Amino acid sequence: MNPVPTADIPDSLRTAVDLKDALDNADMYLTPIGTCRSKVTEWRQQYEQHEQDLELDEELPGPGEEIEILVMAELRKLQSNYARTVAFGTMYDPPFRLSIARAGCEYDGPMSALAGEGGTESTEPDIGERLRQWYEAGTVSGYGDVKTQETKIDPAVRDAREIPASEFHVSPDLIARVQDIWAKSFFPTHVRAEPYKIHLYGPGGKFKAHRDTPETGLVGTFLVGLGDTSKTSDRGWNGGALGVKSNGKWTRHTAHLGSWVAFYPDVDYCVREIASGYRAVIALKIFREHLDIPEIPADVTLRNKITDVLAVLHKPYGILLQHHYCAGTAELNGLDAALYAAAGETGGDVKLLPVLIRWTATRYPSYDYDHYDDSSECSADVFPMTDKHVEAVLAQIMTGEDDEEEETEDVTSKPKLFIDLKGTNAEWNNYRSTESIPFYSPGFCGTSIVWKEDVQEGAERTGNESRAHREDSVYLSYAVVVLPKRGTKRPAETSEVTE
Repeated sequence: MNPVPTADIPDSLRTAVDLKDALDNADMYLTPIGTCRSKVTEWRQQYEQHEQDLELDEELPGPGEEIEILVMAELRKLQSNYARTVAFGTMYDPPFRLSIARAGCEYDGPMSALAGEGGTESTEPDIGERLRQWYEAGTVSGYGDVKTQETKIDPAVRDAREIPASEFHVSPDLIARVQDIWAKSFFPTHVRAEPYKIHLYGPGGKFKAHRDTPETGLVGTFLVGLGDTSKTSDRGWNGGALGVKSNGKWTRHTAHLGSWVAFYPDVDYCVREIASGYRAVIALKIFREHLDIPEIPADVTLRNKITDVLAVLHKPYGILLQHHYCAGTAELNGLDAALYAAAGETGGDVKLLPVLIRWTATRYPSYDYDHYDDSSECSADVFPMTDKHVEAVLAQIMTGEDDEEEETEDVTSKPKLFIDLKGTNAEWNNYRSTESIPFYSPGFCGTSIVWKEDVQEGAERTGNESRAHREDSVYLSYAVVVLPKRGTKRPAETSEVTE
């Protein structure tokens, strides 16, 4: 094993750019601790034609393919039934009060679905003019570029205006209602709502698919409509310009007075190009309230169902979580929190681990006179990305930059680092068979961030601005890892599926 160098960058001074560098170079320097078996199995089922090709490689440890398929099917079912990521509705009377001090946007009055006087947007003649004035006097909006960790202004990506929280005020009753609605719709339930900005869109306005900029403690976004007279230029896009992606499908939402939409911060959303009219929403950030005793999901039935599913798997194993989180996350959202709590009831040693997945797949079709051969290779290596691993990668990068001889050496031929964290206070304790831990994912594409040159639409942008000076402004995939407790022997492998 190679000794792990100590990075010269203290944790407190690491930036998002540093973390991005570590992610980009992790597979060059680190030893993977396992493979995402469910992704490999899924790919082989989809692309390989011959039954014998569906057999798992001997180097992939763990239960048989039948058990894996059963477990993933059950977890997908629970995810479909319990893993809500988006909620929406309408706030009726009593109205809340909105005051705007920004020059050209001055306003002080009630806001509700009934406009406070029993009217609606269609019967209130001045609402279109009000939205137009706000839009024209607003500040041009930017967006965060994940690749460069910069805040950019580019109308081709985002064409919008905004009013910052310092220039408007909402009555306390709105804050209380937002917090109450969130608690009834999502987990965690103990949250704090903070007004962030008023987002304004006019003719030609749009925002391509993106996610909210992550930060420590942020668990969601809550949008409250202030008025909507807009029509999109996309004839096939009906129901409002705002699109929010939930379970692989886009839901559409207006910004009519009193309407609201809420979702977790790692959810993809967009604003389709507006052909005419205007729309405005108040955006509130939802933060977790930190309690002396961490909150756990109250649904005991759900936790028991997850425990029963996980009991089929042999330890050690890992489950890739549904949501993405920023560096340093210790508390989870939604179904992830229930899964973590359930894993703790299986009798194993449970760890929460930030990970990076390197997914590669190659097919080698060949033809001859007798048959068609469609052989292939695929892998989904899982790399741990704890603070210790990030430090080690950054130190290796710095060593390579300082040493001229390192510049000409093929880094891919160098021995990989196996980082022993036993006896440290890190969130990941070394386990002797860490190079063979099987990982599973109910939905690989939705739960995994794979760093590559051609990134998925929306993954390369975050809302409003980048925060390159903050390490917590980069999303990471996380996994719940369950290890056998010390002194526990691993059961013999079996491919039987018990009903």
